[in-house]
Amino acid sequence: EGGRQNNIFILFYYALNSFKVAEIVHTKKIQAVPEQALCALREAAKHSKANFQNKIELLEAELHNRDGEHDKAKASYAAAIASARSSKFTHEEGLACEKAALYNKKIGELSDALKYFSKAQECYKKWGSQVKADEIEKQIASMQM
Repeated sequence: EGGRQNNIFILFYYALNSFKVAEIVHTKKIQAVPEQALCALREAAKHSKANFQNKIELLEAELHNRDGEHDKAKASYAAAIASARSSKFTHEEGLACEKAALYNKKIGELSDALKYFSKAQECYKKWGSQVKADEIEKQIASMQM
């Protein structure tokens, strides 16, 4: 059971990374990764919604982001953040905030991006990752120039 759960977590992060890879490598195989991960995560969520719902919502947000579905992306990022917070997954709340910030920055909504970056930084500090908090600080500083 534990090994299978670890594989699902690995698949989740692989799917998140696949969005960046797909910007460079335009293959059907890499573009299919998020959908495959969503299938596995949805199945896992049947057994433990608290562990997997935020991951499903974050991948859905990234898919909506990729497809230019702005309202759906915003709603899914907000849902992922709320779900991670509800499950007390501070690091995953930070990740969802960071992804929401990058999305808002991309679409030119800079005040929302700053808000999400600040929340991500707060989460990463609370989680104990000063390295991630410092990385987010650089993002904030670059936007305030």
